[in-house]
This record gives sequence, structure tokens and C-alpha cells, in this order.
Amino acid sequence: MDDVNRRRFLGTAIGTGAAAAAAGAWSPVARAQGGGGGRGSVPNNRIGIQLYSLRRLLPEGDRAAVRRMFNWLGRAGYTEVEMAGYYGFNARQIRNWLDDAGLRAVSGHDALNVDAANGQWESAYAKALEDANTLGQKFTGFAWHPGPHTVDRYKYLAERFNRAGAMAAAAGLQFFYHNHDFEFANKQPDGTPLYDILLNETDANLVKFELDLYWIIVGGENPLEYLGRDPARYPLYHVKDKTWKDRPDEQDWEDVGPGSIDFPDIFAAGQGRRVDKHYIVEHDNPPLSHPGDPEAEYKTAQAGLSYLRNVRW
Repeated sequence: MDDVNRRRFLGTAIGTGAAAAAAGAWSPVARAQGGGGGRGSVPNNRIGIQLYSLRRLLPEGDRAAVRRMFNWLGRAGYTEVEMAGYYGFNARQIRNWLDDAGLRAVSGHDALNVDAANGQWESAYAKALEDANTLGQKFTGFAWHPGPHTVDRYKYLAERFNRAGAMAAAAGLQFFYHNHDFEFANKQPDGTPLYDILLNETDANLVKFELDLYWIIVGGENPLEYLGRDPARYPLYHVKDKTWKDRPDEQDWEDVGPGSIDFPDIFAAGQGRRVDKHYIVEHDNPPLSHPGDPEAEYKTAQAGLSYLRNVRW
């Protein structure tokens, strides 16, 4: 089986789960969005990496290590990064080092305490937005919450996201939410994912979404269905790959490219008029792909960059 067909087979087999496969959604959605003809490609200036992937090489307070990593990313050909903390430094220092390396912090998983009392979370979030602007970010994101995974909790989150989105907009930034698997795996009484509450009960202009392409699949849902409904709600992707394994309870991250997720059809489904996408490479644990290799993070980063530069749909 050639590589393209292998990836498409696996995308259908493990990417959608039984429900999505029964719906037959992968190919029709992708073709309706113009996929498969080699016309689409990733702009070089929208390829980034989530710095969480490189955390072992970014120890707290190590100025030389942070600057060395930023400079390597810039020389390799990355143009964007997504922040995941400041490593013991301030936003101005990080911005200067990114500028020196020819990088832009396009987005960040920024501090937002959704469970703090009214008046408290707003003041703290205002400082996070100030730092995001210092870094030159376009997007500011909320990355994770501990649950509980109930309808009431997700309605509460939607309300907080609308308010955070309004604050971000007033600061010249776009708010987004980043998913894991639990938003899709946990359902409403009608069987639809709790994630849909966040989509349906937030202002489409104030609240966008960063679609983690690994976690939505592990959560049992079909990314093509979500992207096909409204591509503009998803200005950012976490491009994270999965091995051949079919067990969602296993941590089976892979470098972007040699894994099993059908990125070309996904990228095709997310295309649309006036939709600018940012493609952010992520790997939650690069040594899984390169056991015992001290260069694991560099090899993972290079693999993701090379794949995104060459992929077509």
C-alpha cells in the first residue's frame, strides 16, 4: 500500500472511530472543500511549534538554553512559536530573544483562572493580555481545565470564555480555546460532545478554537465534520501525529508525518475564504519517537517543519 493510501486508510480506520466511520464523513467533507488536487499548501510564514514540545531543553532560568533553542528554530526555518510559559523571564526579555532569532510568538497558552471570583480573574487576566501584547501575539488561548465534565460546567466555561474574549478583543487580541480529548469523549444527554456547548454558546467573533488534531481523534470525533461546519472558528491547528496503534488510552504520539493521521484531508476540510490558518507542530513527549536519543526534540521539530513545508492537498 503506498504512503498516501496508507495514511488515508488509517485516517478512516483510527481517526474517526466507529461512529464517524459509519457516517462516512471523511472523504465527502474533504472533497467538498476542494481537497485532493494538490492545490493547497502550508504558507512558510505560518509554520510554528508549541514550545511545550521542547520543555526539556528550556529549563527555568537558563538564559543561554532559551536563546540557543530560539536561534536554532529560526535557523531551521520556523517563523512562529506558541508560548507555554516564560521560563523564569519576563515578556520583554522573551520578545527580544524571539526577535533576534527571527521568530514571532503568534499565540500563547496564557494565564486565565476561570474559577476565580469575579473581579479577581479579570485583573489577573489583564496582566496576561498585557504580556501577550508585549510578545506581539495575535492570539491568546486557554489550554486546559480540570472539569468536572458536565453540561453545567461547560455552560459556565462558555460564559467565562465570552467575557475573556471581550477583554482580549479590547486589548487587540483574539481569544481561543484549545481542546484535549475529554471535551469530545464526554457527552451531553443527547449524545453530542460537551465540546459543542463551547461552540454553540460562545460568540463566534470573540471565541475561536485551536483544534488539536491528535486529541479530537483520541476523543472519538471526526475533525472533518467540525471543520466542515465553520472553518473560520479554527484559525489554529495543533499538528500532532499518532502512531499505528489503535488504543486511545495509550500515549502514542509520533513525529508529524510518519504517523497515521490524515493531515491532507483535514487541511483541505479547513480551507475557506478569508480563513488564515496557523499550523503549530506539537509532540507531547518527543523521546517516545526517538528513545534514548539526546537529540529527540530537535529531530521532532525538524520532522514537523519538513512535513508541513512539503504536504499538499
